[in-house]
This record gives sequence, C-alpha cells and structure tokens, in this order.
Amino acid sequence: MRHAQIMFTALTLLVTSLSLPGCAGSRPSQLAPDAALRTSSKRSEDAALGRIEDPGFLFGQPKSGGKAIRVKALAYTGWSVKAKRAPRGAWGDPLTPDIKAVAVSPDLLKLGLDRGDTINIEGLPGDYKVLDVMHSRHDRTIDIYYGDDQCGARQWGKRTLTITWQ
Repeated sequence: MRHAQIMFTALTLLVTSLSLPGCAGSRPSQLAPDAALRTSSKRSEDAALGRIEDPGFLFGQPKSGGKAIRVKALAYTGWSVKAKRAPRGAWGDPLTPDIKAVAVSPDLLKLGLDRGDTINIEGLPGDYKVLDVMHSRHDRTIDIYYGDDQCGARQWGKRTLTITWQ
C-alpha cells in the first residue's frame, strides 16, 4: 500500500509539472546573463583591449567616483491572481513588465542609494533603476524585478554578486 501511495504521488507530480506552463515554454528573459560573454573569444578580446591587466576590471572596482558593494540578489515578480492593477514600488512607481527595476534593502539606502538611482548589476546587461524597497529584515540584498515572468524569477534563484552605482 505504501509503495502505491509513493508511485501515485510521483505520477501526480510528473503530470502536474508537464501540464503547467513551465519555464521551458516561457519567453526568454530580458535579464538572463548572456552565455556568449563567458567564451574564450571574449577573454582573448578582453586581453587585446588590456582589460586583463586592469585591476579595476579584474576585481570589480567601480569606475572613478562610483561605489560598489557585494550583495545577495533575489528575483521577484508582480504577478498575482488577485491583482486588479499593475504592481507599484514602495514609492508608488508603476512596475510594468518591460521595466528594469530593483528593490533594495533599507541598509543600502543608508549607504547612498536612493529612489531612481541607476545601478549596474554584475553579469546583467544595462542599468537598473531603484524603484522599490525591501522589508527591513533583509541586509545587503537586492530584489530584481522580473515583470510577470515567474519561471525566469525562479531560475534566477539567489546569487551573490556585485552592484555598482555613482
């Protein structure tokens, strides 16, 4: 009887995972790191440009006058079954699916980040705007907004990386 229950549970999980819209069928995320950046041709290009010998490039130091900090990076979506309007950030900014936004922990606000500041996130292309604040229980943490792409947010998971800002 116990084996039958285990088999039934496993079968139910398999059918559920196959029938739900999964990450394989989701649209490609705008935030997915470009795998081509890690190829050997890119490394040789960096060497040709002199970046390999540049300590600022190697160790992630910010450009002149900028600040950098190592943070835990999570992902979140604005998706909700009960939502009747577009999600908004802590300061009331609308969060549309195509916007590149982040929520920051309150301790990062004390370090100089503020509403509307743009940050660079290690491994992700482009600039992201600070449009939301996280709960005070988080320290040295950012939350990257994934619009309505739940699968992309799940795939991102939790990572430790460096952010820079002016």
